[in-house]
Formats: sequence, structure tokens, C-alpha cells
Amino acid sequence: EHVFVPHINSKTMTRENALTAALQIVMENMESSLKIKILELGRNGNVLCPTVSFILKNQPSVVADVTLATKLPPEEIVGLSEDIKLTSKDVHSILEAGSYNLLVSSSLLADKQLLAEVSRSMTESTFLLCEEKVDVNGRNMDKNLELISKFDTGEGSLFLYRQARNSTEPDVISISNKNFKWVSQIRRWLKTNEGTNKKLLVVSRGEPDSGILGFIRCLRLEDNGKSIRSLMLPNAKEDTTLDHFADQLKKDLVMNVLRSGVWGSMRHLPMDQNARNKVSTQHAYVNTLVRGDLSSLEWIQGPLTHYRKHLNPGKELCSVYYAPLNFRDIMLATGKLPPDALPGNLTGQECILGLEFSGRDSVGRRVMGIVEACGLATTVATDSDGFLWPVPLTWSLEQAATVPIVYATAYYALIVRGNLRSGETVLIHAGTGGVGLAAISIALRLGCHVFTTVGTPQKRAFLKDYFPQLSDSMIFNSRNSSFEQNVLSQTDGRGVDVVLNSLAGELLQSSIRCLAKHGRFLEIGKADLSNNTPLGMSIFLRNTTVHGILLDALITAGKDDPEKAAVIQLMKEGIESGVVHPLPATVFKHDQLEQSFRFMATGKHIGKVVLQIREEEKRTVMEPQKRLIPAIARSYMDPEKSYVLVGGLGGFGLELADWLVDRGANKLVLTSRTGVSSGYQSLRIQRWREKSVLVKISTADCTNESGAIELMKTAALMGPIGGIFNLAGVLLDAMMEEQSEDSFSKVVAPKGDATACLDVASRVCDTLDHFVVFSSVSCGRGNSGQTNYGFANSVMERICEARAESGLPALAIQWGAIGDVGMVMKDLKGHNDTKVGGTLPQRISSCLASLDFLMGTRAPVVSSMVLADKETSSASASGSVSIVDVVGNILGIKDVKTAGNSTLLELGMDSLMGTEIKQSLEINFDVVMSPQEIRSLTFAKLEELGCASQRTETVKTSDTLQDNVTPETGSSEGVSEARIVPSTSIRKMTSKSTDDASSTPVFLVHPVQGTVELLEEVASKVTRPVWGLECSEGAPLESAQDLASHYVQMVRSKQPKGPYTILAYSLGSIFGLEMAMKLEAEGEKVSLTLLDGSPDFVKGHIGIYYRNQINPANLDAFRWPYVTMLFTNKDYNLLSRELQELPTEADRLRKCSELLGCSESTFLKAVHLFWRKLEVSKDYKPSGKLKSRLRLVKASESFVTNVGADYDLSQYCETAVEVITIPGMTHQTIITGKGAERVAQLLNAGP
Repeated sequence: EHVFVPHINSKTMTRENALTAALQIVMENMESSLKIKILELGRNGNVLCPTVSFILKNQPSVVADVTLATKLPPEEIVGLSEDIKLTSKDVHSILEAGSYNLLVSSSLLADKQLLAEVSRSMTESTFLLCEEKVDVNGRNMDKNLELISKFDTGEGSLFLYRQARNSTEPDVISISNKNFKWVSQIRRWLKTNEGTNKKLLVVSRGEPDSGILGFIRCLRLEDNGKSIRSLMLPNAKEDTTLDHFADQLKKDLVMNVLRSGVWGSMRHLPMDQNARNKVSTQHAYVNTLVRGDLSSLEWIQGPLTHYRKHLNPGKELCSVYYAPLNFRDIMLATGKLPPDALPGNLTGQECILGLEFSGRDSVGRRVMGIVEACGLATTVATDSDGFLWPVPLTWSLEQAATVPIVYATAYYALIVRGNLRSGETVLIHAGTGGVGLAAISIALRLGCHVFTTVGTPQKRAFLKDYFPQLSDSMIFNSRNSSFEQNVLSQTDGRGVDVVLNSLAGELLQSSIRCLAKHGRFLEIGKADLSNNTPLGMSIFLRNTTVHGILLDALITAGKDDPEKAAVIQLMKEGIESGVVHPLPATVFKHDQLEQSFRFMATGKHIGKVVLQIREEEKRTVMEPQKRLIPAIARSYMDPEKSYVLVGGLGGFGLELADWLVDRGANKLVLTSRTGVSSGYQSLRIQRWREKSVLVKISTADCTNESGAIELMKTAALMGPIGGIFNLAGVLLDAMMEEQSEDSFSKVVAPKGDATACLDVASRVCDTLDHFVVFSSVSCGRGNSGQTNYGFANSVMERICEARAESGLPALAIQWGAIGDVGMVMKDLKGHNDTKVGGTLPQRISSCLASLDFLMGTRAPVVSSMVLADKETSSASASGSVSIVDVVGNILGIKDVKTAGNSTLLELGMDSLMGTEIKQSLEINFDVVMSPQEIRSLTFAKLEELGCASQRTETVKTSDTLQDNVTPETGSSEGVSEARIVPSTSIRKMTSKSTDDASSTPVFLVHPVQGTVELLEEVASKVTRPVWGLECSEGAPLESAQDLASHYVQMVRSKQPKGPYTILAYSLGSIFGLEMAMKLEAEGEKVSLTLLDGSPDFVKGHIGIYYRNQINPANLDAFRWPYVTMLFTNKDYNLLSRELQELPTEADRLRKCSELLGCSESTFLKAVHLFWRKLEVSKDYKPSGKLKSRLRLVKASESFVTNVGADYDLSQYCETAVEVITIPGMTHQTIITGKGAERVAQLLNAGP
């Protein structure tokens, strides 16, 4: 959000926000704001530079060169990342050696001697940032230091200083929104004073909605812009003299805003996108926030919020009491079934989970029914004459919930499509599933001979008890293809007349082969249909038919559809006759979403799995009780209100209008200066009207009061006004030297003037829910050549702030470039990779997702953008790409020799190219030039600059908190899925063994990755057979003991009798120790080697994460980047920040899976396995004490210091622990090179 932050702030801020505000002040006042050089004097391990580096990575166009001066080893520095340089030089030599934009230190103000030395080293362009934990005033600490800002963080204070100045008095020019005569004054001043040291103070008096802030931010990036300062006095009179503000002006700050008697400036502070707004609502539905991740299942505010019965003829609003899960829901939620595999228009819908329900209708009658989607909800709107049946008096609503889908599917498949007749034979797969039980009931009542399959003996016993007519000779195994021979044997080789199939893969083919001549194959499973699994045409030589059974397709069919009518009638008759009766159910509470889905996914249930939304009352007919559920807020439009879109026929306007329609809007007023002018606009309008949306096109000029009032009247005639959106804009980009009064007027009119008029005209609309204006990042961050555009957008933002203070709806969004359809695409001839002001175009889908989130916030001015990649390519960094090649590439010139002596301007450089070239020169080659100088550059001059440019290498530090991700063990090119989620729990490893039969093997236990790949070098040097234990997808992870027992079974499968040799590395030490204890309890002898690990060692390691990085409210912010790091060479901190910059969870999931080169579902499985390993390790308590020999092989350079010399293992052993320390080794290097050789020698010596 973009908020006013006082320079001396008495309100407590978070440490990150305080640092963000301070850093933005520094960057705003630098000569070049693209590259900032920072030095921190590290006085202890709790340093500021990791947070500083993180913040600056989230600032567009800014590249930070951060150095930490410290005597401490890297492992004692909290949060250190590879982009921070380290130096151990003394402070005096460091300060003398170079100049910095920002000096940082903690607890410095009390050290007068060091403070004086730091002060003397500072130049006019240097700032000093101090963090003090004790209460310090901060003023008059040094005669050469001027206090700029002070921010309290609750844990202490941050002080920002700069060198005291004796600046000359600036020239002053006053500006106003009322006219733009001052444009020529500023233009003349810039030309007259070019190359001088004079400064200009631009002042705005008495105009709270002045556009001065956006104007100055853009002007500062132009020629001579660094000489500009500004003063915004919103409540001052026009004749107020500046003498009153001398103390503030002597600080020589670029931005000076006086609000309520307090000096400050506007700052961009991060919004927590993961702390989603929640509302208590009667209308909510269940959905995954990230497709494929069951842990992201949430209640979400539903579209029935604005339901009106008279607007929905033929619909019945029902209150849901019980909502069953179906396998379609499981497959959709886990990502195994794509939405486009579903019939109808479900693909584009936000929620497609939930098919059935039981509850009460609008008058309180008990009903059960089927819906197309969104049935996992508190309320549903279903067809009153469709799949809706009254609940018999003898049934509870819980029982009724088990009936609709299973019996409707069974009737539709067996009777309507399969034409099942009395006396026929039928094979029904998954007999204890919901559809299976229903189908058996129907088939037995018809007098058919039934065969069925189940997966466990318990399910077989249940079926025999539930259906006494079934015997063992009629129930087969569904886990393998043995049922095929059983069926053929029981039918004397004939096969069955009907197969109701839900099995997939090879079992599908076995089922096909069970068909008799003239048989009917009824496929109700979705997986093979979606995957287009080949069937084989030869089956039709037996005059068979194959039916794809999709009950979903009937739901939206008209009431006159004969098949739909047949199913409705069959259900009614079945209920009356008793054929249809409730099934067994496992019931979960409404807040047990993930548990219920995971339970059903295991296939262990019998009958149905049901969510209880509310408890049933005893009365048969009564008004449904209201049920409020905390749900993630969504923005929905009231269908009876009208919505005004100024500029609504533009590219973004049409997309926004379509989104509003999807969110319930039924009445739109779109304004445009020219009206409908293209076939595409006409097509979009036609499609909305086909959905019964009322659309009016207005050419009213809302840049004046009468036009705005006319527009409000037009909208009010359609319905109460619910929202006003101003998307209008005109681009007339030019450097200030070419701007005019007219160019400012034309750009300000559709934004500043229109918003001001709409503000006044809409204040009589008491039904208004949304007042949204589209601003620009060029206003909030600055962009050369857009002073008029920055001014115009700044006016809109100040109006929104005033509205918010008055309690009126207001939201100004500073968009970066808009992809697909924005001005960058149209007016500037850009594309989706065009960089503007350090940002990339934000795709429309992402913009609308951000808009949905932002409309639920209370901040009046916010920002949404996609940061462009600021990392220099390795080629450029190493000097293999020259400055000439970089500029030539930007200009699109393949052979720069053809350019001759032409300037870049003559070669076709536009404003976008000029901005990109300026940034590339500063960031990649340390060449700082003004836009005017860049325009006059030639390639010959560039070649000279390239020869003089010096590049410095970044000193990287290794992240000591991660387990062994090195260039040798990780790759950014993607990894195999089997490496991320092992398919088996034990695998043979390559070793030096020549006789596996006569040698006892060594068993290696995995580290945190869950695989033994990191131990391959150790294994390759062992002269005995080596088996690796890996945490596969099916491994039990309820506790460390469970996983250890599983591993013991794996060990015994390869070596039935002891003695056993086990080596466990890092986190695996917990499982290795527990395995040894369990084998001892079984009477076996064990030789256990723990490689740089122990329970206390691991818990200390995990504790660092829980204290410093894990947020219980947002676990994936830690889990996703950490798991990605484990299998790549990505730095955790950098990756974490990259992911946070992405707008949606879906984007973050896609990024992680792309980095790993695996599917999203595989990545989520890896996250689940990783987290469970961490959780069970954290909670581990050994089951006893080890009697056998235990050897600890440890690295001399340990990163966990809170354990003893034996890693506190003696408390778990009855005998002394043998400790072997390998010198010069770290936790990472102990398994490579000489470390691996030493470990292998110990294993080769035998148990």
C-alpha cells in the first residue's frame, strides 16, 4: 500500500516496514536511484543487511551492492544470503577505502568514538541508518549529522541521518491543479540552469488533491531532475511564506509533505497477500486455493451473497445441511482430473467441487438434490423441477445426503444406458463404494446375478453382511486382475452382460475382457476418459457397446430431456419402493476439509464421506437456521445495481466488465469518447446481452461536472449505482523540455478532472460499494517522460485518500504495465516482456486476481506490479557480453557495424528503449548517464565506455542452514520426479562390492531430502553392498517410530538376520537411531554410525527454522521455497523473495514445479513428505536406550552450537559414544571428497 509515513513516527511499525520507509527515503534522495551501495558494520550476529537486501530486491529497477563488515564466521550471522559480500577488514580501512550511499550499524549511537569516525567518512550523498535497542533521543548525536527520520519498531528504534548541510537558497516555483501555466516556468528553469548547482523548490499550497508527488517522481528521472526538491502544503494558504519551514528545508530532502502538522512522505509498504481478508457469511463454498494441494482447501465467500429469487426463475435456494464428497471432487482437488474433462461450461468456473446435498428449501422442507457444481457449500441454487427430491420422513438429512448421486448414477448407468434386465449377469466394481452399493441394490432387486469386487477382507465381510444374497464366490479382488479369471470361471467362460467399471489402467482392459457377447460396458471412472486411454476395437467384434457415463451432462439438460426425466422418475419410484435406501456414511465437520478429502482419497471408506454443514432440527418443516462460516472474502456485484466503467471500451475496460459480469453484475454503463468503434467491442457487448446483461454505452464527458452528473443519472435509471471504475487515460509522453500547458491538460482531464467530478457527483449515491480508479506505477515510482501522467494519477490518489478519510469507498491502484491489452501493448507497441520502470506487464488474469484481493482491503492507495528480473546474466557479468551488444539488442540491431556514427535517437530509440538502456548501463556496467546524453550516444562512444567499465565479482556465501545443496548435488535444469518423490522405500546403490552374496550390506538412511542421492559418493567408496532407505510416497509418517518400523521391514527384506550396519546422515539420524533400538528389541545386533547428526542436533537445526522462518499462519511461505532449494542450487532467501513477488499461489506453485521440472502434484507430494519428516523429527522421543555400539562421525565446522561434543547422544545410549571428528569438514562437505573417503573407510572396517 502507498501511505503517508511521518519522518518522526510515534506509532509503532514492524521492523521490515520501518526499514522499507527508511530505504525509500535514501533511494529517493540519491543522485542515481538505480544502484545503491551499502556497507553494514556488523557488531553482532543479528544484522540488518539480509532484510535490507530483501527489501531492495522488491524495489523495481534498484540493484543493491551490499557488504557486511564483520569478524564473525558466516554461520553465526542470522539470515545471511549469497548476494551479500563479506569482509573482515577493520572499520577504519573500510571507511577510507570506498564511498557508500548508505552506512548501516546497530548500537552505534552510544559508541561516540566510532560514531565520530563514521560521521567523518560520510559525504553529502551518504546516509547513516542506526538500529538502537535502548531508548535514545537520536537528536544532536553528532554536530555533522542531521536527523532525517526516526521509526519505532517495538523492539527498538531506527534512526536515519545524513550529513548536515549549508545549502544555498533554492529558486521557488508554485504549481496548481487549476491551471498549468507553471509548466513553461519549470521548463525554462531547467534549460536555464542546466549544468549549474542551483536547486529548484516546487511548492503546492492549499490543494489537498495536488498532483505534485507523481510529477516530482517523474521529473527527478529527467535531465537536471536531481536539482529538484518539493514541498506539499495541502492546508496552507497561497500566501504562506516558506520561512516557517526552514528547519525542514535545510534537510534538503526531495519530498516534503506536511499533514496535520507532521512532516513525512508517501511510502510503499508491503501488504500481506497471504493474510487474506475473511468474512463471516451465510453463503460460502469449498475450493482449493492451489489446484492439486489439499492443504489449501478453504471456505470462500460464495456468489449467492446477492441472490434474489425474482432474478432467478426456476431456481430454488436451498440451505445445505450435509454435503457429500465424490471421487470427482477428489480427482479435481488433487489435480488428477483437469476441469476441461468435465461437460458443459464448468471449465471457466472458479469452483467445480460438490455435486449433491441434503438440506432444506426456501420454505423449510427437507430435500436432497444434485447440482452441476459448487455443492460443497452452505447454500446452493438448484433447478426446482430438476434433480431435487423430498426426503422421506423415516430418513435423517445425514442419511439422505448419501443417496442422490450414487443412486442417480446407478440408475442412469444400469437402467437408462445399460438397459439391464432381470436375470442378466452384472459385474460391479468397487462394491463398497457409494455407486457400487447402490448398483448392487438395484441389480439384486431386478433379480440379476451380481458379481462385485472389493479391495480388502474387511470390505468383503461388510458386503456379505450388508447384502446376505452375496457369497464369497460372487466377491472378487479389485486390487489386481484376478477378478477376470474369477468371473470367467463362475460364468463358464461366457462373461457378464453388463460391467459397471470404475477401475483404471490395466484393470480397465481386464474388465473389458469380462464382457459376454452383446454385453454393455458402462464406464463411470473419469481418469481413463480424460487421459484418452486406448480401448482396442476388437471388443466390438462381440457385438458389444461401450458407454461413457457422465451424470454431470444430464444436470444441465432441459427438463424435457428424456434421459433426465427417466432418471428423475426412477429415483422417485426407487425411494417409494424401498430400492433406494441410505448408505453407510463417514461424517466430518465443516472445518475438517483436508482430513475429509485425504480420508476419501485413501479409498478406505465404505459408502459415502459427508461434510456436516449444520445440525438437523427435529421439526420436519421449518425455516432453515442461519449458518455463518468464516470464509475468504470475494468481491461480488449486486445484480440489481448498476456499474459504471469510465473508459470501459478500452482493452482493460472490456476485461474488467467481463469480470464484473462473472461476479454477478447485470447492469453496465460503459463510457468512451468515441462510443463503440470496433467489431471486437460489439462482439463482447453482444455476448453480455446474450446473458441477459443490460449494457448501455455513454459518451458523456465526465471531465466536467455536468457530464459526470449526466453519467450518474444514466446509471441510476438502470438501477442503484453500486460501483464506479475510472480506467480512462491518455498518454502524451515527452521529456519536460517538450511538455506544454496543453499536453498536461489533455492527460490530466480523463484522470484528475474526471475523478474529481465523479467524486462530487457520486456523493449522493448511498448505495455505492466501490469507487475504483486505475493509477500507475509511474506515479508511485516515477518514469522519465511521464511528468504529466504522473501528475494526473497523483491527483486521483489524493482524491481517494480524502474519500477514505470521509468514510466513503475509495481505491486507487498503481498498476505496473498491463499485459495483453494495456497501453504498453497498444500505444507504446510493447509486448508482454517489455520492461517499464523495472516492471514487466502484468497479465490480465493476474490483474483481475489482484483486483479481487485489493477490493477487499481498506487501503485507499495500493500498488500491484510484476518486478522484472534484475539479476545480471552470467555472460554479461563475466564480460563476455559487451556494452555494445546489450544496447544493440535493446534497439533490435543485429549488426552494430551498420549503425555508423548515428546517434541512438537517430537509430529509432523511443522512450521505453531509452529507459531500458539507462537502467542497463547503470546496473550492469556502472555507467551513469542522463537521458539527454543517452540520446546523443553513438556505438563508437559505447565501445569506449565498455573498455573503461569495470565489473566486480560478487563474493558468495553458502547458506549453512540448508542440507548439502551444492553445485554438485543440485541443478536448476530440473530433476527427475523419482528423485523428488521416491517410488520405493529401498534401492540398491552403486558400491565397490564384488561379491554381494557373501558380504553383509550397509544400509544408508536419507537426510531431510528423503532420498539417498547425496550419499552416493560415500556409497561408491564402500567395499560392501549398499542399500539406500528413502522416504517414498506411501511411507507411514504419523511418527518417527512408524517410519523407522517401516524401514526395519525394508532392511529385513534384504538381510533377514543380523548383525546389521546402519549409517544415518543429518536428519536421518533420528530414524537410524530408532531403527537400531527396534532391531535390538527383536534380538538383533546393530552397528550404528550417525553422520553429523543426532536427535538433539536435528531438533536444534529445526528450531532455527521455527524461530526465524516458519510462520504457522502461512506454512507454504517456508515449505515451498525450502523444498525447491533442497533439489536445486537455488538460494533459499532469494527464492523465497522471488515467490513472494508472484501475485497468486497458483503462480508460486507453477514456479516451484517448473524449477524442479516436475508436475505440480509431484511437488505438493514432496512438500507433504518434507513437512511430515520435519514434524515427526521435531516431536521425536526415543523409545528406549541403545545397547549396541554407536559411532558419531561429525564435521569440525558445525552450524548448531547448542549441543555437546557428542551431540548429546550419551543420554540415548547405555555404552559410551565413540566420537570421530573429521577436520576441515562442514555439514555439507563431510559426504564429499576426503570426507566421503573417511566415512567409507570406517564402514569398510566392518560392523
